[in-house]
Amino acid sequence: MLMMRGMGAFAAVLVVLLIVGTFADYQIAQAVYAPDNPVVVFISTLGLLPMCYPACFLLGVLVERSLASRKPQLLRIAGAVLCVALAMLFGALITRAVLSTRDGFGGMFGAEPPELVRAGIGAVVGAALCALGFRAGKANDAKDLARDTIVVIVVLVGSFLLVEIVKNFMTRPRPRLLFAGYEGIEFCPWYQKNSSAAEFMAAYGIGTDAFKSFPSGHSVQAAAIFTAFYGLSLVYPRLREKLGLVLVIGIIFTLVVMACRMILGAHFLSDVSMGALVSVIAFLVLMALRKPRQQGKRVPLPA
Repeated sequence: MLMMRGMGAFAAVLVVLLIVGTFADYQIAQAVYAPDNPVVVFISTLGLLPMCYPACFLLGVLVERSLASRKPQLLRIAGAVLCVALAMLFGALITRAVLSTRDGFGGMFGAEPPELVRAGIGAVVGAALCALGFRAGKANDAKDLARDTIVVIVVLVGSFLLVEIVKNFMTRPRPRLLFAGYEGIEFCPWYQKNSSAAEFMAAYGIGTDAFKSFPSGHSVQAAAIFTAFYGLSLVYPRLREKLGLVLVIGIIFTLVVMACRMILGAHFLSDVSMGALVSVIAFLVLMALRKPRQQGKRVPLPA
């Protein structure tokens, strides 16, 4: 119950921050704006790590379970190949961002590897994490591990996709775009769709990323640390003893990443609050759905 209560309280804090941002987004953004600080860029980029990389590891667990299942050989091989491919895809996608100059470690040096190089590195990282997950899966004989792992991956990927869909629909301009002084581009609240983004992109040659402020992708991925840890605890049961520590570290980590995204002018307070809230709610739903299945079991799971 510790994890559920702590996450419930954190969700309440994020709702309060969202309300504050609704009324004071622009003023707060102006007050904290300090772009190009390498330390802030570094911490901000760390927010990208807790979602996709753990998913790559968990996909490796599914590879092992698929190959060890009693299904026809063709289905077992197809399932394993699909999981490896997804791990490489996730690794490639997230590493492109991790090494970019705009919102990744490349911003600390003002340069980034070519896109294909970044994607290639990410694919290798994803495959390596998948291999580690495969090895861990072989050492775990839990009956429901495959099913539970699939649920965790669906929650992680689903949260990310939801935020990306909303980003592209709302097309809210980022604070740094507003502060750049483009004529006609004005502040709009998070609940109001910006219908003029395409016109401004065509007129000023602005990339689509400049109009993807709401919600914050870094924040949803940072707050995914709770779901990711839960997924890892399925593979390594001893991690369940660290729930209290993870709760504290995860909340602090998420709040720091949120603050860094605001300092860099990438997001408003409402953006980062909603992004983190999506992951927290997804985690609470995951735990609520699993709770009935844990009754009667001797080994307690995070709930």
